[in-house]
Amino acid sequence: MTEDMPSGIPENQTPAYKAAKLAVIILSALIILALIALVVGGLSRMGSKPKAASNAPSTFTLAPGARVMAMETQPGRLILRIRTATGEEIDIIDTADGRLVSQIKATAPKPEK
Repeated sequence: MTEDMPSGIPENQTPAYKAAKLAVIILSALIILALIALVVGGLSRMGSKPKAASNAPSTFTLAPGARVMAMETQPGRLILRIRTATGEEIDIIDTADGRLVSQIKATAPKPEK
């Protein structure tokens, strides 16, 4: 049976004790840095302006002589079927910001000679 025999080296100066103490210091520093990063990230999110649409109405102008033939809505989209002098088109508009998302054009048939 082995008993704790004094070896002449104090317990707080053994290599295992020093390694454990260093590990605790490093991990504590990492935890503090992570908490600081979390607080800074949260504050920067709170301080940033939201990317919400403004209250100003958006304008979508049709070509001269164009007429809206049909209109449909989908979540977040307005779909317009438009007849122009050159043919028909379908315009898909984002309702959040009023920008044209997609446009499909069909030209009018050419008259036969």
